[in-house]
Amino acid sequence: MTENEQMPTIIKTELGKKFTDEILNPSIDLGTDYAEIFIDDLMDNGLLKEIPIVKSVVGTIKAGISINQFWFAKKILTFIREFNLGNVDNKQRIKFQQKINTNDKFRKKVVEQIMIFIDKHMEINKTKISAKLFQAFVEENLTYEEFVSTNICLDKLHPDSYSFINYLATIGYEINHEFKNERNFDAESLLLTSGLATETSSFWHGFRLKNEGIKLYEYGIKPLTI
Repeated sequence: MTENEQMPTIIKTELGKKFTDEILNPSIDLGTDYAEIFIDDLMDNGLLKEIPIVKSVVGTIKAGISINQFWFAKKILTFIREFNLGNVDNKQRIKFQQKINTNDKFRKKVVEQIMIFIDKHMEINKTKISAKLFQAFVEENLTYEEFVSTNICLDKLHPDSYSFINYLATIGYEINHEFKNERNFDAESLLLTSGLATETSSFWHGFRLKNEGIKLYEYGIKPLTI
């Protein structure tokens, strides 16, 4: 499916409205781990296909429909579930909901950006991480700009980096002269490529996670067991 074919579905007004309603007042079964559902199951399961947000994504089910649309639907369900499993602060949730309901421009901007991020995810854990980052945004632990920038870095992040970031968190997010024998240059290169880390310039060249990387870990990766 080309980008031009994807975008009308992604930014479709009806889909954006249903996504907003579903994430703040979910009707889906939060006890179902949608990340574990295979695309074949989603395509064949009549009950799943009748979920309103899924119907909005795939439209009328017919022969020849793109698998990408079912993959996109699976990621949306995963995002909604993961966000609502996060025990969002109720006062912040209400405050955000009021802003969404009274500021249509803000709602469209936020929803469209989330949809674009979700659409780009090639790996389901990124959708879960993005949902946790969205929770941090709703709770005002991240600004909108930080929410966007961390998601952009997440898009570039190789999944093999999750464990290395977890390790960096245990040593203060920096590999200095005390840990010079523990450097993993392959893992470091993946983080440097994503824009989440930098090499420190000094007599001995070290390595540290940037602020975006720390926020991505603290609010996106740390709450998950990946």
